[in-house]
Amino acid sequence: MKIPDTDRKRALIVIDLQPAFIKPHNIHIVPNIVSLITNVHYDAYVEAVFHADVGSLWDTQQGFTTPKDKDMTTVSEVAEVLKPHKPLFVTKDARSSFQGDQDVVTYLKEHEVEEVHLVGTETHDCVLATAHDAFTKGFPVYALEECIESGTPGRHVAGLTLLRWQSMTNNSCRADTTDIQI
Repeated sequence: MKIPDTDRKRALIVIDLQPAFIKPHNIHIVPNIVSLITNVHYDAYVEAVFHADVGSLWDTQQGFTTPKDKDMTTVSEVAEVLKPHKPLFVTKDARSSFQGDQDVVTYLKEHEVEEVHLVGTETHDCVLATAHDAFTKGFPVYALEECIESGTPGRHVAGLTLLRWQSMTNNSCRADTTDIQI
């Protein structure tokens, strides 16, 4: 996997890597993310989880709910390797990890972060929205292609195409990269 090699302080944001979003076609990202966290140093970590209650806009407009329950946690394999890094834990009912119950920008600035890397689900939705918000808030941002996916087949490619057009992935970035084994 290529990792942008920019000499900037960087953060890893783990987005919606919850059991509800992991399917047979996207489970391959879980060991990739575990390997990334184990082998690559980040200066800060953010762990974001999503919920959509019955009666929410998600429910009424899209017919989609993910209630606050035991499944509103990051999958255990990733949660275990994240825990020692003491990530900022964000609960959100919006697409972007920057729009949850924590001030992610302040946290990143407190850690002097200058660049953000994204992993998790939904490439076409929450990963894309988080990438746009990170960019808007002044952070160079890269979604790590080997560590992102969507729960619905076909939607990953749509989101990935948009991210690549904007040079917002590790394989489309304009920065130098370093190869790591995952």
